Amino acid sequence: MGIYRIAVITDIHGNIYALNAALNDIKSKSVDYIYCLGDMIGIGPYTNEVLDVLFELNNIEIITGNHDEAVLAILKKEPYPKSRVDVMPHHEWIGERIDDSHIPELEKLPCVINLTIYHHHLHFIHYPMQQKLRQAHISEDPFDVTGLPSPEKFSVINDLDDFSLVCFGHDHSNHQFKCKNTTFFNSGSLGCYNQPYARYGIIDIDKKDYHIWQQYVPYDLDTFVSELRKVSIPRKEIILSIYD
Repeated sequence: MGIYRIAVITDIHGNIYALNAALNDIKSKSVDYIYCLGDMIGIGPYTNEVLDVLFELNNIEIITGNHDEAVLAILKKEPYPKSRVDVMPHHEWIGERIDDSHIPELEKLPCVINLTIYHHHLHFIHYPMQQKLRQAHISEDPFDVTGLPSPEKFSVINDLDDFSLVCFGHDHSNHQFKCKNTTFFNSGSLGCYNQPYARYGIIDIDKKDYHIWQQYVPYDLDTFVSELRKVSIPRKEIILSIYD
């Protein structure tokens, strides 16, 4: 095996237009495997379309995100985050329309994936957090404890030092920085971006090193926004402001 190429996608947020553009680009780039870092649903209206595509892929691993878990909490009649009570009607709308076949698939998603390629140790998570928080219920807001992405915030997470690379999402901006000997990389939200590009990352890994390539794939943002305007989805004006 020479170079092993992975793609990292995150925060699709119900935007099937951006997802299809990114996946078509990934197919053209000889990617060996895809890692999806959560928040597939919520915000955009295309819940089932996004999940249909993702769950049919045979070269992908997926982890859960806060929107995915919040919708599941509503469906399972479990506690919902008090800090997000204003978002609850939106998640209820998503939950009412999700295909029943997707619910067990979402329920079994892990919150973290660790793997080693050659001698490089990789950590995939929706957002870096202390180990004790990784199994916490969404009602405890585990994704919001760490604070905004920075070397200072991430340096206190006590079990990440042995990883060469930590890939994350949640914060919709692109980030790449070093903390001690660990590189932290967030390709930015694939589906929530006010420019007509679907963002994702490619990582080439070989025996000596790894290389990160930020990707921007053009797609028809105007059509997505036009379709979104036609949908009676709670918090629509707030959602539309993301794409202004």
